[in-house]
Amino acid sequence: MKKNGIKSILIVIFCACLCVWYFFYLTQKTGGKEDTLTEAELIISKDLQNSYPKTAREVVKFYNRILKCYYDQAYTDEQLGQMAEQARTLLDEELRQKNPQESYLQAVKEDISSFAKEGKTISNAVLEESNEIEYRKVKGRECAYVDVVYYLKIKNKGKTKSERSSQTYILRRDDGNKWRILGFYQ
Repeated sequence: MKKNGIKSILIVIFCACLCVWYFFYLTQKTGGKEDTLTEAELIISKDLQNSYPKTAREVVKFYNRILKCYYDQAYTDEQLGQMAEQARTLLDEELRQKNPQESYLQAVKEDISSFAKEGKTISNAVLEESNEIEYRKVKGRECAYVDVVYYLKIKNKGKTKSERSSQTYILRRDDGNKWRILGFYQ
């Protein structure tokens, strides 16, 4: 009986070791490329056709992720074009028509260049809470006003200073019931 008991214990220990090894094998196997995606790659890989942000706040939050990435400048020219296309997807049709892809991309590049010359980066963007967003009907369409406070770092002549800037985004529901950025003002 002792032999069967020892044999059973050895089988249980072996199975436990096998389970632990398999767990580590699986976690290491999926820990490859997904863990090393840059912010630009994460933004580009977001499928806005199938998982578009559901609230006005989420639209502005994703748009601000794109802006922050623009000014960090850790991407290729091709990735910049792809991020700009993602940003345009968040825009209302009326605003997209006024900003065709090429002119929008050129304006983004000029803005990035201006920020770089001034030594500015966005250190943080704080959006108002969902319950603070103002909703109104404008010309029969539902609109949302989302306030964002930007905290900027400005490096000039070896010195760093901080600056605060506020902006209000105006979003409008489209025919597909998705919130789209119609405009903004400071």
